[in-house]
Amino acid sequence: MTQLDQTLATAVEGLQAGSPTSDNHATLSSSDSLQSLVTRWLERAQACFDEKDVDQFVDLFSEDGYWRDILTIELDFNALAKSAIKPYLNQHSLPLPALKNLELDRLDQLKLTEDGLIQAFIKFDTEVYRGTGLLKLIDTRLTSPSTSIKAFLFFTQVWEVKGHEERRGFRRPLGVSEQVSAEKRPLNWLEERVRSSERYKDGVDPTVLIIGGGQNGLSLAARLKVLGIDSLVVEKSERLGDCWRRRYDSLCLHDPVWADHLAYMPYPPTWPVYTPKDKLANWFEHYAESMELDVWLQATLVPGAEYDPESECWTTDVRLFGTEGTPARSIRLRPRYLVLATGLNAAPQWPTNISHLDSYAGTVVHSSQFKSAKEWRGKCAVVVGACNSAHDIAAELYNNGAAEVTMVQRSKTFVMSSQHGISTLMKGLYEEGGLATEDADLIFTSLPINLLEIIHTKIQENINKLDHELSQSLENVGFKVDPYPSGMLIKYFRRGGGYYIDVGCSQLIASRKIHLKQGHEVARLTEHGLRFDDGEEIQADIIVFATGYQSIRSSIHQLISETVAQRLGPVWGKDSQGEIPGTWRLSGQPGLWLMCGNLRWDPLVLTTLSLSLTIPVSKPDVTPNISPPRSFSKSSRSTTRTGPEERIRRCAGPNHLVARF
Repeated sequence: MTQLDQTLATAVEGLQAGSPTSDNHATLSSSDSLQSLVTRWLERAQACFDEKDVDQFVDLFSEDGYWRDILTIELDFNALAKSAIKPYLNQHSLPLPALKNLELDRLDQLKLTEDGLIQAFIKFDTEVYRGTGLLKLIDTRLTSPSTSIKAFLFFTQVWEVKGHEERRGFRRPLGVSEQVSAEKRPLNWLEERVRSSERYKDGVDPTVLIIGGGQNGLSLAARLKVLGIDSLVVEKSERLGDCWRRRYDSLCLHDPVWADHLAYMPYPPTWPVYTPKDKLANWFEHYAESMELDVWLQATLVPGAEYDPESECWTTDVRLFGTEGTPARSIRLRPRYLVLATGLNAAPQWPTNISHLDSYAGTVVHSSQFKSAKEWRGKCAVVVGACNSAHDIAAELYNNGAAEVTMVQRSKTFVMSSQHGISTLMKGLYEEGGLATEDADLIFTSLPINLLEIIHTKIQENINKLDHELSQSLENVGFKVDPYPSGMLIKYFRRGGGYYIDVGCSQLIASRKIHLKQGHEVARLTEHGLRFDDGEEIQADIIVFATGYQSIRSSIHQLISETVAQRLGPVWGKDSQGEIPGTWRLSGQPGLWLMCGNLRWDPLVLTTLSLSLTIPVSKPDVTPNISPPRSFSKSSRSTTRTGPEERIRRCAGPNHLVARF
């Protein structure tokens, strides 16, 4: 058993027992104070950074230790196991970052965790930026008396660029308008708000053009607003939140309220645990107004946007649909950055192997188009698919009085109950009376996904025990449960779907109230229903294809061009370090950023993406060194990369991006 296995086994035991392990506590408490142990480790690490001594730095880690870094090594994510730290730095000719003043932050949060690790929030700075992080130390003297306290996890991230801090708290705006009208009178707040978004129709270019006004686009715009960077959100819908309003009536978020806050505006304490979709949609409108975001509604990006490497700007055309009394028109904008915040999913994915679609006399919709089950009372319905949307829609049809509902499961589905699974996964981070959301976000962000996968494999074993009766009841009626060992969250990271968080539909299937057709493909549609490859035919008045969505790459092909789409590496999944490629980080196309993921990811990646837009060089005589993402470019792995410290240093001064506003 490795040191990591021992640590994780202890962690799971601690979760089950709800109390720390006495042996680890006794060992650490009887010798040194936690503060002195953390301080000594940080002092040794600081010496390594000062002397650029990679070998001594690597020696500070346990054999199974990790250094997870965001933006201090380079303008990217890194999740480096101990054995990979020196090879990676050498391969890319990168020195250790010039971190200074590495020290313990918030002494009151220093603690010994249930898994016997010393956990400490840390902070540091450089000449140009400030950073935060997390340190988890393990007492290796328990297994090897000749060793010392080692780092099981060292997390570092750039938090803010000096001189360009967030405008909040003591830096909050006064609220008194400094703008004047054409008649030289002061503008009131409302007039200034109208002028802010309308100026882009009169020749002013936003620094960042954000396509998509869902949770990702709005959160990024808010973060940029607080940093003083101009951005414009372009949303095709009539109202913000319509991306949620148009979904099926029963839809609620599957993540609990503690993990779903938007940046700067937490939900009120009366907010329900699981947010109904229309409530969330209305919150988006309130959020955009409260954060004073510039949004164009009923507008789309015209295909064919072009990037000019000389000016480092895009040439884009935005089409305004036009409203009553206002004709449709196109407006040309030249933003420095283009962010696609249209979501991980692109256009609906329809099965391509089904024939005679025109023969069917009933109603066929994709799950994204299904709105309400009320009109199907007393009718027969078939739902093709067996993940979240399919289950929710099938349950809604049954609960609204459909005469017969059949689910078609073509392969296997990972199923986890909301009752047992969500509470277990969120324990200690996102729960009522738990950590402050910002602290929970930092702790969660600190974990390399490869390490998280190992941890969740252990946790999933416990969830499986709690959900055994549920899984067995499904198997008894022929439903195939996917025994994905590392659980729902990792499956989401790796695949973006393929699971169901049970909120009641599994019981309807297990009790045969919802019928099941398993393991067979739909061969063709008939006049009155579906015929399968085994010859069986099921009649239906409505067929809902909950068959997923096309890759985001198809959106890029349609929104921009095939040329740009071909430059991108993989989007979502797993790169060579186990991290999610393509989104929130370098995409392969200069000036283009992708932002995908659910509400829970927004606070985790906003700092990364917004600072990635703040840090790059803007002097015309300096070419930014933007290497292709490691996830798809083998040749780039041997190139020299410029760290963010040097790149910020080059652009410090009046020409720096955010200094222009």
